[in-house]
Amino acid sequence: MFPGVVKIGGLAWIDAQTPKQGLLAAKLADKLREAGIDAVITCRDYDYTVDAIKRQGYEPVIIGRHGGGSLRGKLEADIERMKGLLAWASATKPGVLIAYPDPPAARVAFGLRIPYIALSDSPHSIPASRLSIPLAEVLIYSDLLPHGLMERYVLREWTRVRLFHGVDQLLWIKGFKPDPGVLEELGVDPGYIVVRAEESKASYYEWRIDLVLLASRLASKGYPTIFLPRYHDQATRAADAGLRVLEKPVDGASLVYYASAVVTGGNTMAVEAALLGVPGITLFQGLLPLNEKLSSMGFPIYRARSLKEAEAMVEDFYRREVRVDTSSLLETLEDPGGIVIEESLRILKGG
Repeated sequence: MFPGVVKIGGLAWIDAQTPKQGLLAAKLADKLREAGIDAVITCRDYDYTVDAIKRQGYEPVIIGRHGGGSLRGKLEADIERMKGLLAWASATKPGVLIAYPDPPAARVAFGLRIPYIALSDSPHSIPASRLSIPLAEVLIYSDLLPHGLMERYVLREWTRVRLFHGVDQLLWIKGFKPDPGVLEELGVDPGYIVVRAEESKASYYEWRIDLVLLASRLASKGYPTIFLPRYHDQATRAADAGLRVLEKPVDGASLVYYASAVVTGGNTMAVEAALLGVPGITLFQGLLPLNEKLSSMGFPIYRARSLKEAEAMVEDFYRREVRVDTSSLLETLEDPGGIVIEESLRILKGG
C-alpha cells in the first residue's frame, strides 16, 4: 500500500491482449493502487505483451494465446482462454473488470456478474467491439473520436458512456523521462528509424502491406533501422533479410523518443511518437479520425498510402531532422485514468 492510502475492499481485474494494452494495464494498476484498490493483471501470451507488463514491475497471470489470422482460429483460442479465465476469476473473485474490447474476458465477467469497464480507441476493431462493448457497464473513450463510431456498439439501456479529452497513451507519455540506457542496451546512437510490423492477423486488417520490405529498402540505403515484428514469421523474414530485429523488449517510449522517425503498419507507435514530437507514420489504411484530430492540433502524425510514400517521408524527416516540441500541446489533453478510478470506486463501493 502507498502511504496515507485507505484500502478499498474488492479487487480490480485488468486484462490485456496486446503490448499496448499491457502497458496501459500496468499504468492503470499503478493508479488503482494509489487510490487504495488492489489490482491484478491477466494477459495472453502474445507478441511483447507479457514483457511489457513485467517491465513495469508486475507479474501478470498468463492465460491463453493468440488465435492466428482466421476467425475460426480466434474462436477456438477464445474458447480455450475463456475456460482458463473462468477458472481463475471463479477462484479470485474480482469485483470489476477493466479491459479493451476483449471477448473472452467480457463474456466471463458477464457470466460471473462482474461489472465490466471497457476502454477503446479502435472503432475499426469491429468483431471485438461487437462481442464486448454491449456487455460493458461503462464505456470510456476519447471525445476526439467522432460520436457515432463508438456509439454504434453501445446498448444504451445497459451501458453508460464516459468521455475524456485526450488519448490513452498519455497514461505513460505525460511526465515521461527517456531512459538513455536503451541506447546502450541496443548498442545504437540516437537517430535510427523504427519500423513496426503490420498487424497482419488481426480480424480488421484487410490490407497487404509488407513492412519487412520497407525496412529492407531503408536499410539498403544506409539508414540505421530497427525492426519490431509482431509474429514469428515476420521476425524470421526480417532476420533472413539481414535486418536488425528487436528480439527482446525494451522501454518502448524511450526507443521511440530517440528515433528520427517511426513507421508502423498499425497505429499505437505512430501516436506514441507524435506525442513525443517524433514523426509518426502509419500505413494503416482504415479510418483514423483520432489521428486527424492530433494532426490538426500540431502533433507530427502522418499517414502513408504506400510503402513508397512512407519511404519518401522517412528519408525527408531523417534528412531535415524533424522534431516538434509537444510539451504545451500535451498539457491540453488528458488520459482516461481519472475516470477509470472513479468508476472502479463506484462499482466496488456498490454504487
